[in-house]
Amino acid sequence: MAKLSAADRQAQIVELINNNGTMKIAELADFFQVSRETIRRDMIALSNAGSAKKWFNGTFVSHDFNIQPVDTRLSINQDSKILICQEVFQFIPENAVVFIDAGSTALCFAQLLSQKSGYTVITNSIAAANVLANGNNQVIITGGSLNISVMNVTGMQTIEFLERIKIDVSILGSEGFQRHNGPSSNDFDDIQIKKLAVKNAMTSIVVADSRKASVSALMQYADWKDIDYFITDDALPEQVAIQLKEFTNVVTVSMNNT
Repeated sequence: MAKLSAADRQAQIVELINNNGTMKIAELADFFQVSRETIRRDMIALSNAGSAKKWFNGTFVSHDFNIQPVDTRLSINQDSKILICQEVFQFIPENAVVFIDAGSTALCFAQLLSQKSGYTVITNSIAAANVLANGNNQVIITGGSLNISVMNVTGMQTIEFLERIKIDVSILGSEGFQRHNGPSSNDFDDIQIKKLAVKNAMTSIVVADSRKASVSALMQYADWKDIDYFITDDALPEQVAIQLKEFTNVVTVSMNNT
């Protein structure tokens, strides 16, 4: 890599963190082929400018609570999301009634489910419904008001619909859950929907890649003890896995074959 000026390197650091959610100083030093001390100076400058903040040995964007468009989130760590979602099928009975939320990993699961048949799928995600329209499952879209950025529907119609139904399995995403005792979201409307999806499902499954353990989000929507399975990749920090296993079943998929 050609040597960059401090300003150019710092601009790229912000872009990398925005795309990945969090990155360690060692990873940034290797990427830019500079010393860790150089990266630490960059992070101090970015922190002072309000562009990023440092947390332990990793770095975080200063705006943890932004809600990104679903197509942007879908492209992040896509390989791990596919493996995570493939693992979900061992916990779903045939012909089940499945709720899929509006998260990007849940959308990845919808793409895989569209290749199967016999399921009844309930979703508030327009993106997931569009994907599932190409398959042979019954698809039910909850009513509500359209959020174009996230491509989902929310509001009282959605809440009233979900309050009346029973679900076999709920597939739910999570924003960063560091400093929380359960899966989380940055969207207040989304939180209410996820809460009902957990409450009215026989089995609740949270799907999220391991980087979410190192990022903060606005509010948790359930306690881990209320979640039956948390499926993630094997980069989940060991200490986090140990803590979560006290409350829920943690399933990790190997990334060695990607």
